[in-house]
Amino acid sequence: MAGEQQAEDFDTLFLQHWSEIHRLLYRMLGDEAEDAAQDVFIKLHTRPPEPGSNYRAWLYKVATREGLNRLRTRNRRDGLLGRLTALWSAQPDPGPEDVVQGKEQQHAVRAVLAKMRPVYAQALLLRHEGMDYLELSQTLGVGRSSIGTLLLRAERQFEKLYEEAGGRE
Repeated sequence: MAGEQQAEDFDTLFLQHWSEIHRLLYRMLGDEAEDAAQDVFIKLHTRPPEPGSNYRAWLYKVATREGLNRLRTRNRRDGLLGRLTALWSAQPDPGPEDVVQGKEQQHAVRAVLAKMRPVYAQALLLRHEGMDYLELSQTLGVGRSSIGTLLLRAERQFEKLYEEAGGRE
């Protein structure tokens, strides 16, 4: 009976939160988002938080960590040589110039997020997803009165790293 209840709870949580977790990860990772979202829900199924926990906050925390870990792995894997090869490939991606610039900017933002302190990157991503200070406090495990300062420091670190990268990776 307990196993049935746990499976039912998982199904409910999956249906309630899949789209928002997938959307967050898509903004972070692009095409890799579905695999990352599946990994988040596998973690929910195999190692759920304590009963009575704020499941939404737990899912967002796990999802942002998963996304940041994948960004770091991708950056290590691709390396500078891979970036240079992509920049000077013989067959550039077709499409309007603004689409290309948008993709470059996405890549640069993802690279900067991967270099940031994890809690800062998580705070910016979750705030961008529309979380209020109370939700951020619960998700990040930080006092509500500290969220404003945390966001300010996160924004400053992002701006600094983005400028150091020349506005692009």
